[in-house]
Amino acid sequence: MIVLASMGVVMVEQAVCLSDACEECGGVRKGWVVQLVRGGRLRWEVEWECVGCQVTHQWVWGPAPAHVRDLLIDRHGVEHLKIVGRVRKRGVLLKVFREVFGASITEAQEFGREATGPGYAGTRVEVELLSRLLRERGVEVEVVPGSRG
Repeated sequence: MIVLASMGVVMVEQAVCLSDACEECGGVRKGWVVQLVRGGRLRWEVEWECVGCQVTHQWVWGPAPAHVRDLLIDRHGVEHLKIVGRVRKRGVLLKVFREVFGASITEAQEFGREATGPGYAGTRVEVELLSRLLRERGVEVEVVPGSRG
């Protein structure tokens, strides 16, 4: 994981390096799967480079799809975000999960139950963003390293 802080801008990212056969030419290609926080928002990227072909790059704002998230958890493990003490305004908790993940109210409620119970298990990038946003809004949180996937 990389955490960069410069001029008040914080960027957090995790990456996994991959290698496989190029779908275009059959040669060996190298790729990177990345999840990051930039400008206070989640983003994920996939980049492939093949000697015989051009570089392909995809990036999307928002939560990473399951296959990207699973690769990051397999490589880096999970972190747990746990709410410490009582949440005065439960809506704050739900709003943060909705902002970060684009979650429905029902999904945000489930995330909230996890965070106030055993702890929300996510990638380091997700947990870093959630903890920062919750702390900014007066919610006391604890980040607990978890296990590898």
